[in-house]
Amino acid sequence: MEYLKRGKGEKSDITKYDFFSYYRKNAKLTKLERKEYSRFLKELLVEYSEAIVLEALELKIGKLGYIRVQSKKLNFFNKKGKLQKSLKVDWQATWKYWETKYEGKTRDEITELKNKKVIYHQNNHTNQEFYRHLWDKATAIVKFKRFYRFKPSRQYSRLIAKVAKDPNRKTFYYG
Repeated sequence: MEYLKRGKGEKSDITKYDFFSYYRKNAKLTKLERKEYSRFLKELLVEYSEAIVLEALELKIGKLGYIRVQSKKLNFFNKKGKLQKSLKVDWQATWKYWETKYEGKTRDEITELKNKKVIYHQNNHTNQEFYRHLWDKATAIVKFKRFYRFKPSRQYSRLIAKVAKDPNRKTFYYG
């Protein structure tokens, strides 16, 4: 089995196929084939992610702690009065603005320009909150937890966006 390495920016990711190999070596009951294993894993992860996002539940993963969706207030400026680095650029609105301001220029020419104004997401539809996936490492009781990260799939991230943009929304998250 692979482990995350420390060093000069090196990463070692563990994939579901590494878990499949471990499962095949150590399973005591009937062993699933790789396709069945993948199908089962996908179905299980979809159920978990839907429970976390659609019902605002926390998933406890044994000694690894909890995974949940966290809500944070959007701060436009830091204490020094400068724009926050955590603000996300609204690229669709920014390009629309640039194309009207720099009319007659191609996108490549616009890209070459320096110090252009960008437009940020204001998140008015979520009362100026933004959401992120949180692996609560404070609840994890494993060694070297700072070397691990939780990276949700794009499908899971888009599910949060869908819930947040729903005008008849019934699911809310906390900080």
